[in-house]
Amino acid sequence: MTDTEPMTRRSTESGRAQQTRTIRLGGGGSTIEVLAGPAETSGMVSIYRWRMSASSRGPAPHFHTTFSETFIVEEGEVDYFDGQAWRTLRPGDTAHAPMGAVHALRKERAEPATLLMALSPGVPREDYFAQLATINERELSRLHEDHDNHFVDAHER
Repeated sequence: MTDTEPMTRRSTESGRAQQTRTIRLGGGGSTIEVLAGPAETSGMVSIYRWRMSASSRGPAPHFHTTFSETFIVEEGEVDYFDGQAWRTLRPGDTAHAPMGAVHALRKERAEPATLLMALSPGVPREDYFAQLATINERELSRLHEDHDNHFVDAHER
């Protein structure tokens, strides 16, 4: 089940309230927080916080043709695949997947993890995240194609 809920967070620098949208990724407890979309950054970047639940696994090897992704681990540990090898990312570690580069994430540990994801140029991914957990298997390929997710042959997960 995917659910979205608005949350208000206050910017300490400006003193003004800013709306954060949280997207629930199914019943496992993972969420995506929309921190800044392309509208807020003149299309330069989209920023999301992915709170991976203990049971979350992460996406298989894939690439994007229209944007790059940068991941920054805030909490926990995740493994990142750069198209050649897997490496473990810990809090403060960063990984970057340029446009067209194969990459993947996996979380094999039983504890949660939190990542910041910056997409450049900014692309709206809210609909993709919202539909991901509820779409049927027959429509999943279309969803991936419509949102520039191109999965490659299986690599060692």
